[in-house]
Amino acid sequence: MRVRIKLKGLAKGQSFVETALVVPVLVLLMAGVVEIAFLYFSYMSALDLTREAARFASARDYRMEDAPGTGLPFTACLDTSLHYWYDTSCFFIDPEINSSLEISPTDYADVAISVFTVNKNHVTNRWPTENPDGSPNPDGVFSLYQTNVGGVLVPNWKLDCAGNIVRTEPYMTNAKMEALFQPNAPTEKGFVLVEVYFCYHHKIGMPFLTWVIPNPMRMHAYTIMPSSEAIPTPTPIAP
Repeated sequence: MRVRIKLKGLAKGQSFVETALVVPVLVLLMAGVVEIAFLYFSYMSALDLTREAARFASARDYRMEDAPGTGLPFTACLDTSLHYWYDTSCFFIDPEINSSLEISPTDYADVAISVFTVNKNHVTNRWPTENPDGSPNPDGVFSLYQTNVGGVLVPNWKLDCAGNIVRTEPYMTNAKMEALFQPNAPTEKGFVLVEVYFCYHHKIGMPFLTWVIPNPMRMHAYTIMPSSEAIPTPTPIAP
């Protein structure tokens, strides 16, 4: 009888030890799953916004720009006139459209927009060629937000989550765009590219997750859609 009681006590103590070892592991795994779910939700939200913004931009003329005024870019979301670049950006900064994803200049987020004209399967033009203030735009990328880095305004799409310059050319270069073309498709076409860059910050806050998911983590989503306004216009042939 004494032996049985002793063995029961040992079994009970062993189960407590096993539970103490297993439960923390399960909690950590659950926290990781939840964090990845938040990360996936943020990315899919960003991707959906780029689709909606690109769909809006594809049906409008990229040359339509009302005179820039005070309060931009937010005033562009409220007036009735069309400012192609800012109005497309409204899909990301208007809280009535985007209520789940924070696109903040202080967090080095950015909305980047480019329009391509393609002739004989080669990118012949890329807009905008100028920034809203009239200065040259050699990248051909509209940038919603810029940050002062060393006394120079740098588009946020070139920065990481710490404000360091990590990119010197657009993600979608002309060569990369041309590589997407199908040989049997029309050779004259136009496209609009809408990108969003943002920094994802952990929601759960478990330090061990930084081994797998950086905190913050630079995120990027984009959508390409046809743009009829960017299709090259055939040169009239004199009779």
